[in-house]
Amino acid sequence: MAVLGPFEVRIGADQVELGSNRLRTLLAVLALSAGETVSVDRLASVVWAGGLPDNVRRSVHTYIARLRNTLGAEVIKTTSLGYQMQVAHDQVDALLFRRLLAEATPVRGTEAELAPLEQALALWRGQPFEGIDSPALHGADAAHLLELHVSAAERWIDLGLAAGRHSALVPEARKLAAHHRLHEPLWGRLLLTLDGCGRRAEALSAYERLRRRLSEELGTAPSAELQRIHADLLQDRAVWGVPITPRQLPVDVAEFTGRDEELKRLDGLLSGSSRVCVITGTAGVGKTCLAVHWAHLATERFPGGQLYVDLQGFGPGESALDPHEALSGFLQTLGVPKPQIPVDPQAMIALYRTLLAGRRALVLLDNARDAEQVRWLLPGGTECMVVITSRQGLSSLVSQHAAALLTLDVLTYRESRQLLTRRLGRECIEADARATDEIIDLCGRLPLPLAIAAGRATATPSVPLAALSADLRRVRTDVSVLATRDARTDMRTVFSRSYDLLPSDAARLFSLLAIHPGPDIARAAVASLAAVDQLQADRLLDVLLEAHLVAEAVPGRFMLHNLLRTYAHDLAGVQIRQQAARRVIEHYLHTACRAARLLAPEALLIVPNPPAPGVRPERLVHRRQALDWFRAEHAVLSTVLRQALTNDFPSHVIQLAAALTPWCDHQSDWHTKADIQRLALKAAEQLGDIAAMIRVRQTIAAVTINLERANQAPASGSTVISLDRIEVPGG
Repeated sequence: MAVLGPFEVRIGADQVELGSNRLRTLLAVLALSAGETVSVDRLASVVWAGGLPDNVRRSVHTYIARLRNTLGAEVIKTTSLGYQMQVAHDQVDALLFRRLLAEATPVRGTEAELAPLEQALALWRGQPFEGIDSPALHGADAAHLLELHVSAAERWIDLGLAAGRHSALVPEARKLAAHHRLHEPLWGRLLLTLDGCGRRAEALSAYERLRRRLSEELGTAPSAELQRIHADLLQDRAVWGVPITPRQLPVDVAEFTGRDEELKRLDGLLSGSSRVCVITGTAGVGKTCLAVHWAHLATERFPGGQLYVDLQGFGPGESALDPHEALSGFLQTLGVPKPQIPVDPQAMIALYRTLLAGRRALVLLDNARDAEQVRWLLPGGTECMVVITSRQGLSSLVSQHAAALLTLDVLTYRESRQLLTRRLGRECIEADARATDEIIDLCGRLPLPLAIAAGRATATPSVPLAALSADLRRVRTDVSVLATRDARTDMRTVFSRSYDLLPSDAARLFSLLAIHPGPDIARAAVASLAAVDQLQADRLLDVLLEAHLVAEAVPGRFMLHNLLRTYAHDLAGVQIRQQAARRVIEHYLHTACRAARLLAPEALLIVPNPPAPGVRPERLVHRRQALDWFRAEHAVLSTVLRQALTNDFPSHVIQLAAALTPWCDHQSDWHTKADIQRLALKAAEQLGDIAAMIRVRQTIAAVTINLERANQAPASGSTVISLDRIEVPGG
């Protein structure tokens, strides 16, 4: 039986046709476990992926009987645990493939490794499980087989390169690279095989095709290793002393969306005095896409050429690119043979600036980690322009080099919808506008998550957008829902690269910020959340602001992007989260009590216990400060009350509800007062506090009377307040 390509079943020389997809799926699962028992539940879950039949065991038995009628009764054996297929491993190509790989011993350049590798690779005829419609088989099973295939192909090519068989390798290497369109290690080997048999022009052309594909489909540049191979290919083409005009820009972003104002601002820099621009923003906001797109639009403005390098400041699993290595690459691109590049760093910089002197060129430094990495690569003259992208604000470049700072925010709703429309088509988007809007919200209007979602929709055109949006809802609790096979576009990995580079105290604060219920948090509350003094809290907030891991919604108030909040939520341990949640609740409780006393000295408040260690309530001394505090924090206080009830702090809920009552009375906000008192009643019931339950029910009754009076007021020129929202628990 063959599954490494179009599904085939043969008995002797005769091909067996299985008309039913479920029969083909059932046989494939049994064959892959040849000689081993497969349970009825496992068979049913794969065969009926869309929903199990009413009688699973009877349905499976029916299909087993049909297979036996076709293949012979002795082929499938019934066991106490399920069914077992009686077939030799070598009769199933996937199992034979695995056996041959196991026989390929790692003895470099010998037939003991080469022969079984070639036999194994010869078994492949296309994609695994072609002709079988099964999400389970096309998921983990197919992915594992493809990984084994790629690893075997890479090893086979390496053995051939070591033996000098470049010409013989080219056809297979070309076929493998075409089959795995974005697998850069295979493409790197293709470049080496082409170059090894004197076909350098074809190698350079192949590199350009891959570079365009990576940019258009993933929005990324080739890996550092592939760029190194490409640089080696170019080295012999440069003649020292002959001016070379570099054209290193990655391929322009396909169907670029929005950012009109940012593009205008970049255009404005061409006629201004600043020759350096830092494009900054949080992970996934589209910094590189904007820079590359603008650079292509402005190509004619830079007749001296364009230099580009990915500095890998936040690359997955990689250290940042050494600026000397980037500088060496630039010098080679500008025509300096590698042996003639100075060893001394200062001499390298001097030569680099000399070669760019008088040129109107663009230098695009992508994905910079910090200002120090960038300084080595700044030209010395005033003709060149430098555009830098980084998740860091690089404030020292702004102060020392008069760099312009362009901070990217998330896309607007219109731009987000336009992005999805260009990727999926207007008909698809308009067919389910509600699902489209939900996808935009769940992706937080960040271009990268939106592109990931669009990619999934493109890969499964038969799946409606409503199903995609329903699946994406899990992102509220698990950001790995936006996972991809490419670490450079996997959202958890993308976020982790920013988090991993934080100092430990700033990383701790970032993880704690997700505990605060939001929608935003003031500086003073941050100090209590982290149990640090205000100066330290301000310093740590500045670190997170510089890294674009928090945003300053309004002066003095901070918030996390929803996806960052999801990512940060589980970074701290359970006990640490519980302690931080208590500090947050007690910060607002004790500050609210102070504000309530200033607002209504006669109010009956419940005096709370002293705050937990690390809690620093705000020091309010005037009635005006109390009013301002309540106005600023009223939305937060509502979420804090609910969090306190959820996190099992019922006594705090009762005390905080009492402290908020004077503010509600001051505002005549009876609806909010009723909502607060309902929460207090639930808390009192949790505690079994009879006195508190009576007191709260009396307050709810008084609120109900106020609402009834409001409803009886003349309708003209007034707002009618409905009684429907007021329900008095327990009567």
